[in-house]
Amino acid sequence: MLKAVLLPQRRPLSGTRVALTAVVAIATCVAATLLSVQGAKAAPPTWPANPNWQSLVPAPTSDNVRPVQIVRTSGSVTNAGALIGQGSGSTTLRTTSSSSPATVVLDFGKEVGGNPYASVSSSTPSGGSSNTLRVTTSEALPFLTANSSGIYNNDNGSPITLSVTGARTYTGGLRGGLRFMAVQLTTPGTLTLTAAGLTFRAYRATPDRYQGWFMSSDDQLNRMWYAGAYTAQMDMVPVGVASCFNMPVVFDGAKRDRAIWSGDLLITNPVMQLSLGTNSVPYVKGSIDSIMNLQASNGRLTSAVGFRGCGKFDYAVTYSAYSAIIAIQYYRYTGDTPYITALRPKLQAAAAYHATRLNANGLVVTNDPDYWQTTQNGEVTEYSLAYYELLQNMIWMESRVGTAARVTEYTNKATALRNAINARLWNASAGLYKHTYDRPNVFPLDANMNAIRLGVAPPERVQGILTYFRSRWQTHGSQISQPAPSMADPYGHTIEPLNNTWEVMARFDSGDTAGAVELLRRHWGIQVDPNSGYYTGTFWEFVNSNGLPSRGFDSLAHAWGAGPTQLITESILGPTAVHPGYSTWQVKPRPATLNWAQGQVPTARGALTVRWARDTANQFRIQVTAPAGTSGQVWVPLLSASATTTPPPGATFVRRDGGYDVYNVSAGTFEFTSAP
Repeated sequence: MLKAVLLPQRRPLSGTRVALTAVVAIATCVAATLLSVQGAKAAPPTWPANPNWQSLVPAPTSDNVRPVQIVRTSGSVTNAGALIGQGSGSTTLRTTSSSSPATVVLDFGKEVGGNPYASVSSSTPSGGSSNTLRVTTSEALPFLTANSSGIYNNDNGSPITLSVTGARTYTGGLRGGLRFMAVQLTTPGTLTLTAAGLTFRAYRATPDRYQGWFMSSDDQLNRMWYAGAYTAQMDMVPVGVASCFNMPVVFDGAKRDRAIWSGDLLITNPVMQLSLGTNSVPYVKGSIDSIMNLQASNGRLTSAVGFRGCGKFDYAVTYSAYSAIIAIQYYRYTGDTPYITALRPKLQAAAAYHATRLNANGLVVTNDPDYWQTTQNGEVTEYSLAYYELLQNMIWMESRVGTAARVTEYTNKATALRNAINARLWNASAGLYKHTYDRPNVFPLDANMNAIRLGVAPPERVQGILTYFRSRWQTHGSQISQPAPSMADPYGHTIEPLNNTWEVMARFDSGDTAGAVELLRRHWGIQVDPNSGYYTGTFWEFVNSNGLPSRGFDSLAHAWGAGPTQLITESILGPTAVHPGYSTWQVKPRPATLNWAQGQVPTARGALTVRWARDTANQFRIQVTAPAGTSGQVWVPLLSASATTTPPPGATFVRRDGGYDVYNVSAGTFEFTSAP
């Protein structure tokens, strides 16, 4: 501020009077300017009033899905553009030799799934009574390959062959996941098409079916959120689509395996709950019930249902733990007490089975392949951690619907297991958790990140682990193990989304927000880039070091790749369920480099809405609207060391915790600001 200057008590000269007048005028102007600037600084940051998140929803608007682009034609093709609505008329295919079929390759622009069809207005075979129309599909154009005669093959599975005898619409069998479709007249003759497309058979979630949403100042993160949601939707299987199931279920991949795998549901169940809310419940419960109904007499839960037949498939003991965890996970999001109470004996039996797999050292030994797809022998760290995560979930569940005795039992078992892991499976010289006791110099990503995420690693070990793996990041993510390729997938994959998801979780939980967001961008950024050459609008099963899929067999809409939706909602926007169904909740934003973010999560009592924004003056503003019957804690970020918080009426200060001021609130709308 400018200070007043006391002048001597004498009459100033006329020139001095003019000068003094000028000084006063300047001072007044400067003061007004400063007040104006201060007023601008005092204005809290804001967010868009009506974010158009609906425009990011990728689902088709109709079950009748038409291609959006002609990729290429070969042979004799007339007016191909009619198949995508360009111009008028019909498309004519004319083949004179089976070695040069008339071909149109169509692009749907993103992942779709269902029954391909072709509408024929006329068919004139050169010989015989029918023409042969061949339809082949692929999720990525590089995997839609042709032989020396120009005949295309699927990226996985058999082609569709249609015998065309006259004018009508011909429909092929289900193709669960594709973006590109080749339509070929492979026998001599002429065929006229009025349309070609696909009848959508996954869960088609238009914006009106979203009960949760997200939008922010970061376009890439926005696209990731909706790509994860759409991945889950492509894996949702309505009744009547899969012959093995008379209930809606969730598969691992849109294209393959097209089976219920519990390890994949660990990721997609939260994604569906956070985006679709109650619309996802029949699918989640149908999948859980399919697994629970096949529980073995010794308590083991199966890994998959509907893989290599309609029955159960016991792949790995770790998946038995995942099968129990997904049921408790469902309860956490929904608060469905009757459902979890009915399942509780089965979950207790599953936990008891896992206790039988401990050796004399108190560690799990199972010799299973898990997702490495090759057998892992001995005291595998990750296998014990999977059991530890099950015990944590059992403690949480029993404390809500169980008994104190069970809580004590599982707590004691978890403590013993944690101590055994730290005693036997920690390489002190490297400062890392090892693959197995007998492989002390191989350091898998899953074991190290889950040790952090689950609280097995003591606090003093965390930073060293994070630093080690950060220094070895590839351009497109973290490798399965270090030093690579000591435990490489036998099919050549080097980077896998499930354990990259676990690493992002571990970094967020440890306060490394910048590292967590960077890893999100490294691994999933290329997957939401329409120019990647493999874009599907969904997330992929495996990638190599170049960030791209290596074979057409892999699924490019795969459940365990969908993690960013949960990560962005719960760790960037901030809301999480503390008690079942969000009866109590926590909102803890991690702003990273975002200017603003907003969204909502569906709860058992209505939407929990969060909006926040920051500015360059280190001011932060957050608004939380919670439904009736709930309460929670709002963690208000402090963007500078000198920041203080201005709370609303009804908020109770709890503590200052690191870079946050923590407040208790009840139902209603509460708005906080923090500023230097």
